[in-house]
Amino acid sequence: MMPRTIICHYHIFKTAGTSFERVLRNNFGQRHLSFDGPKTSSMITQPELIKVIHTRPNLASISSHQITLPAPVSDQFLALPVVFVRHPILRIRSVFLHENRNAPEPLESPMEGFDAWIEELVAGHPNQLQICNLQTNLLCRGANSSPKGVNANGRPLYDLEAALRNLSEVPCIGRAECFDEDVASFIPQLAAAGIEFDYPSRVAENVGAPDFGLSLEQQLDNMQAALSKPTWDKLHWFNHQDIALFEAVCNRLRS
Repeated sequence: MMPRTIICHYHIFKTAGTSFERVLRNNFGQRHLSFDGPKTSSMITQPELIKVIHTRPNLASISSHQITLPAPVSDQFLALPVVFVRHPILRIRSVFLHENRNAPEPLESPMEGFDAWIEELVAGHPNQLQICNLQTNLLCRGANSSPKGVNANGRPLYDLEAALRNLSEVPCIGRAECFDEDVASFIPQLAAAGIEFDYPSRVAENVGAPDFGLSLEQQLDNMQAALSKPTWDKLHWFNHQDIALFEAVCNRLRS
């Protein structure tokens, strides 16, 4: 008897993961599980993830911010990983808009205060990782281990090659900027794994950017126009690994 296949969605914050969770719930209903640990800093280990799946025999898919590649291995199920990435500069903008959507007073513009926010995080704020190669950090890890990183003149750097190797083992990879197209491409891959999966229309959720529907280039142009040149340059300097990772994914999906 072949082991059952479980979709494991590795949810990176602000990369269209909430929208994909809705797609999973639409497909699998009560057979989908979204879960995280008790703290935002929690990490769900491979044995913990395997235990969650083993104790739910009807489970078809899971989604969590706190599981990390590589996918778990078990003789009772086959884990099929799904990962979404996003251009890091646009992901950072989305984080900022998410944090400010409940501001006590209306802002004059959506990006008001962004430069000061970046300076605060760069200076050593506990949430600094949100603006510094976060996707490379999360994707470069080994099983049950923290990322290997170094501080290079104030900029955190991680193992980009390890992140790309981990992603090379992910059959279903998508981009927030191409959500419809990439989710639709999962259908034949999941069918080959024996999973019936339907995606009739877009279900974008938790969207903060007013130009979300525009092209990647247009969104970047709009963001650059709203920021000072030092801030724009700083964003690129702090995220050159995430930019390289995103470009590698785009090249893979175009080939």
